[in-house]
Amino acid sequence: MPIIKVFSPAASEPGPHTGAAVFAKTLAMTSEPEMPRGPQRKRARGERTRSRNPNRLTVDQHVFPAKSIERFVGADGRVSVQLLERNKLVRAKPDNPIFCADRSWDQRTETGFMKQIEDAFQAAVRPILEGRAESVLAEARPAIDRMYSLWYWRARYRDLESQELELKGIIGSVLTLEQEENLESNGYIFARASGRMPVRQMNGVTLMIRINRYADQLATAVPRWSVIAAQAGEFIVPDVPWHCVLPLTPQLALMNAPTDGMVTEENLAQFNSAMRAGSRDYFFARDFTRSPFSLP
Repeated sequence: MPIIKVFSPAASEPGPHTGAAVFAKTLAMTSEPEMPRGPQRKRARGERTRSRNPNRLTVDQHVFPAKSIERFVGADGRVSVQLLERNKLVRAKPDNPIFCADRSWDQRTETGFMKQIEDAFQAAVRPILEGRAESVLAEARPAIDRMYSLWYWRARYRDLESQELELKGIIGSVLTLEQEENLESNGYIFARASGRMPVRQMNGVTLMIRINRYADQLATAVPRWSVIAAQAGEFIVPDVPWHCVLPLTPQLALMNAPTDGMVTEENLAQFNSAMRAGSRDYFFARDFTRSPFSLP
């Protein structure tokens, strides 16, 4: 693989400079910055299910796929997570609620629409992960566009400010919690007698529209998803993606770059610093002692 040297010191410097310019542009890009940065957002606790959750509704909804997080675990089955608000480092398993929204979209969206995208993506990148391919196959491109779009928008819709939405001119039905859960588990949207509906249901519809629309945009805005390997050191994973970078393993990532190749440890440090700067609540890695950062 060629080494893609990013952030070259001078535009006139000879060498693999074209890849550097494109890669630097990638790190500067913040496609549709829908989520403001700043103070902590207001978060409403997700609505609780019946005791023991008999309908098996998904309460902890992963933003970055659990199967992808699993590829970053260490020997203890955990990853290193830097919690930004508390300035605390913890080791967490892939199923830890740290990585999850708290029932922020409905069950139909979670186990239908979103699961289909995740499953297609994992199948699309399997040849790369197993060493049978060094580039993204043409037929895998749509699955990667949709996966990045899914991650992008889930990160921006993981927090609900309230759990109910008032519907103007709508009279709902008197429903028990059991009836509501039966309806949701079968893919129905409902309104309560108060004329309100759970926000997660509207969130699910909104996410499906935005994910599909953004995936279509990526198909033309990103000329190529390239397989980029770390020559030394390891990638971190942000909680909020901004730069058309999709980490696969501690040493591999898919990026909007002109060619497949490698990045130096120095450039990896710049990449990790950009990912850290764009994170909102946390970022994680297999082991931060292996993940270089640039000095501020």
